[in-house]
Amino acid sequence: MSQPRSYLADLLRLAGPVALARLGIIGMAIVDVIVVGQLAPDELPHQALGWAPTAVFLVAAIGLLQGVQVLAARALGEGNSEGAGVALRRGLVMAAAAGIVSAAAMIAAGQSLFDVFGIERDLAVHATPVMLILAWSIPLHLLYIAGTYYLEAIKKPGISTAVMWGANLVNLGLNLLWVPEHGAIGSAWATVGARVFLSGLLLLWILVLPSSREYGVRKLAAKGPSYGALFAIGIASAVSQAVEAGAFSAMTVIAGRLGAAVVAGYQIMLNLMAFVFMIALGMAAATAVLVSEAVGRRAPDDAARAGWTGLGANTVAMLIAAGAIVYFASPIGRLYTADAELAALIAAMMWIAALILTPDGAQVVIASALRARGDNWFPTFSHILAYAVIMPVLGYWLAELHGQGVPALNAWLLALEHREVAGLMFAILISSIVSALVLLLRWWALAGRPLMPGADDTPIAGIAETEARDPLG
Repeated sequence: MSQPRSYLADLLRLAGPVALARLGIIGMAIVDVIVVGQLAPDELPHQALGWAPTAVFLVAAIGLLQGVQVLAARALGEGNSEGAGVALRRGLVMAAAAGIVSAAAMIAAGQSLFDVFGIERDLAVHATPVMLILAWSIPLHLLYIAGTYYLEAIKKPGISTAVMWGANLVNLGLNLLWVPEHGAIGSAWATVGARVFLSGLLLLWILVLPSSREYGVRKLAAKGPSYGALFAIGIASAVSQAVEAGAFSAMTVIAGRLGAAVVAGYQIMLNLMAFVFMIALGMAAATAVLVSEAVGRRAPDDAARAGWTGLGANTVAMLIAAGAIVYFASPIGRLYTADAELAALIAAMMWIAALILTPDGAQVVIASALRARGDNWFPTFSHILAYAVIMPVLGYWLAELHGQGVPALNAWLLALEHREVAGLMFAILISSIVSALVLLLRWWALAGRPLMPGADDTPIAGIAETEARDPLG
C-alpha cells in the first residue's frame, strides 16, 4: 500500500512564481499610492475615489476572460495545440469589447457616479477626472490579461511576469515625472502609459514567439473553443469578482462620505492588505493547481490533502505577515505618506489589518480549492453573502453610525482614536471570517467525497482575485 503523498514541497514551489507575478500587479498600485502620498498627499482621496468605480468594471471583465486560460490548456491536453491560439484570439476580442463598453459606461456616467452616493461635491469634482482617465486604461489592461492567461496555459508565465515588472519601472518613472505637477491626475495618466507598454509589449512578444505557429496564434482557420464556451467558464468568476470589487468600492464610497482623511487612510490600509494578499493568492493558485491535478487522476483523497495543505501553509504565512506589519507599523505609515497625521492613523489601524489577514487569506485559498474541485458557484454565493450583503451594511453601521443601537459597541468604537476607519476595517474582518467559515465548512463536507461531474473543467485562481482586492495595478 502506497504512503499518502505530501504536497507541501510542490505547493511552495508553485506558489513562489505565481506570487511574484501577482506582486508585479500590486507593485504598480503601491507605487501610485506612495508617490501621490509623498508628493501630493492632499490628493490621495481623489485617487482612491477615482479608482472605486473603475474596479467594478475592470474586475467583472477580467472574470469573463478566465476561460482563455482554461480552454487553451484543455485544447493542449486534447492534442489540439492550435486551439490555444484560437482561445487567445477570441479572448482578445472579448477583452477589447468588454474594455470599450466599460470605459464608455464610465465616461457617460461621469460625476453622477459619485453624486448619487452622496460624496462631498469637492471630492467628487476632483475624483471624476481621475476616473475618466483611468477608464482609458481598462481595455489595455484586459488585453494584457488575455495574453497572460494564454501564456500561463502554454506554461510560459515568465514572459508576462517580466513584462509586468518592466511596466512597473515605466509606471514609477511616469509617476515621478507627472505627479509633482499634476497630482492624482498625473498618476492616472502614468497608469495609462504603463498599460500601453504592458499590453503592447506582451502581445508583440506573443506574436514573435517561435511557438506561435505551433499554437495557431495567427492561423484564422484553426479549430478551437467557441465564444460560448469561453463565456460559460467566465460567468461564475465574473459574478464573484464583480460582487467583491463592488463591495470594496462601496466601502470606499462610505469612507468618502466621511471625509478626505478617512478615505485616504482606508485606501492605504486596503493597499497594504492587498500587498500581503498576493502571498495568499500565490498559495491559492498553487493549491488549485495541485487539487486540479488530483481531480484529473480522479483521486478525491489526494485533492482533499492538497487543499488542507494549502490552507495550513497559508495560515502560517499570514500569521508571520501579521506579526511583521504590527512590528513595523510606524515605518510603514511614514513610507506611505508624508502627512504625519495620516501616517499616525495608518500605524494605529495596523493591528486590525493584522487580524484580517488570516481569515481573508483562508477564504481565497478554500474558494480556489473548491473551484478546482468542480464546485464553482458555491464560492460565488459565499462572496455575495459576505462581501455584498454583510460587509457594506456593517461598514455603514460601524463607520457612519458608530454602532448606534448597541451601547457597549458604540462606547467601544468611540473610545478608538480613528473610529470611522476602525469601523470600516472591522466590517472587512467580520465579513472575511464569515466567508472563511462558510467555505471551510463546504470544503470539509466535500473533501474526500466522489468528485463532481465536470470537476476538471473549472478555472484556477488568477489575476481577477488580485484586481478585486486592489485594482490599482
